[in-house]
Amino acid sequence: MKKLSLFTISCMLMIFAVFTSCNSQTSSAENEKSEIQSDQQESSKVFVYYFHGDRRCTTCKAVGSVSKETVAEAFSDNPNVIFKDINIEEIENNELKDMLEMSGSGLFIYNGDKKEDLTAIGFQKAVNNPEEFSEKIISTVKELL
Repeated sequence: MKKLSLFTISCMLMIFAVFTSCNSQTSSAENEKSEIQSDQQESSKVFVYYFHGDRRCTTCKAVGSVSKETVAEAFSDNPNVIFKDINIEEIENNELKDMLEMSGSGLFIYNGDKKEDLTAIGFQKAVNNPEEFSEKIISTVKELL
């Protein structure tokens, strides 16, 4: 009888532990989702998202550095323009990657309503004509502000 009740108590504790750990993971995921949504719902903000993997070619690196430098220089006085470097291979970035329909390297400018894809021009211009690429980033951000 003691073995049966000890067994029952052990099972109930394990079930409790499983439910508790599942709930804590869910709340963490919900917090991330809430954070992303609050970022996106601020209509006065424009996000410049540079997506990349762990391994990057010279052109990918150039797209990232030109984008980051452009935002830092052209919009340093505007807290509503935010550059975000996103590694698509990190699990915590999956929701944002899926929301913006990313599967590889890319550059998106997003204001919560409208998304502009500058990936193609970035890969064409970042290495050989970074000034033109920078101008395109600036004009696109200004359009979305």
